[in-house]
Order: sequence, then C-alpha cells, then structure tokens
Amino acid sequence: MMEPLARFESHVAGRNARVVVWPDRIEWSQPGRTKVANVLLVILAVYTVGITLLFRACRPRFKEQGRQMLAMRAVQSVAAQRDGLHTAVAVVAGATTISFRVPHGQAEQIEALVRDLVLGTHPAAPR
Repeated sequence: MMEPLARFESHVAGRNARVVVWPDRIEWSQPGRTKVANVLLVILAVYTVGITLLFRACRPRFKEQGRQMLAMRAVQSVAAQRDGLHTAVAVVAGATTISFRVPHGQAEQIEALVRDLVLGTHPAAPR
C-alpha cells in the first residue's frame, strides 16, 4: 500500500480542508457536520419551527462534506506567495488554480514536494 508523502490542514476556497499529497495526486476534503452538530440541529428544529426542520436535520450527514482530487500529471506549475499570516501555495492545472493556505514554514516544503513530483525528481514520483 502506498503511503502519503504529506498531510496538512489548510484553507481551500475559504474553508478548512484536510490535504493529502500522494506521489500521483493531491486530495483534499472539507469536513462536514459532526454528530453533535446534528443533535443540536434536531433540538433546535423541535424547539423552533417544528417537524419540517426536524426531518431536514435528521438526514444522514457524512464526516466529509466533499472530496476533490488533482492528478499530479495535470499540474503545470506550483508557486508560493505570502498571504497575511499564512503562505498560499498555488497549484495550477489547466484553467484551474487551487491555493492551499499554510503556515510560512510549511509552505516551502509543500511547494518543493509538489514541484519535485511534477518534474519527476522526487524518489516517490511515478515513472
């Protein structure tokens, strides 16, 4: 089984996300509501509006709201730029640019890892 090369928390599109860098792809997922949040929604629904909101709140929720993936072979460039208290590592693939906001010290490592995987110079890069 292949192991991820890096895991980190980031802001992607203005929301918290868990990012995992694999030798052949970058995956990120945004957490959804937890069971505690669902219970609070049920209590609020019963207390306020009633049965309609209760049914909406009881729908099954997943721990991950969404998962996205970007194949490393589609990446055209990677760059880092300071963004306030963080550094944005921008990964460009076609007309899409994904920015991962990470702490300054972590940004250089992530940028170098993605760049080496794209260029094929990383030992784990697919041949």
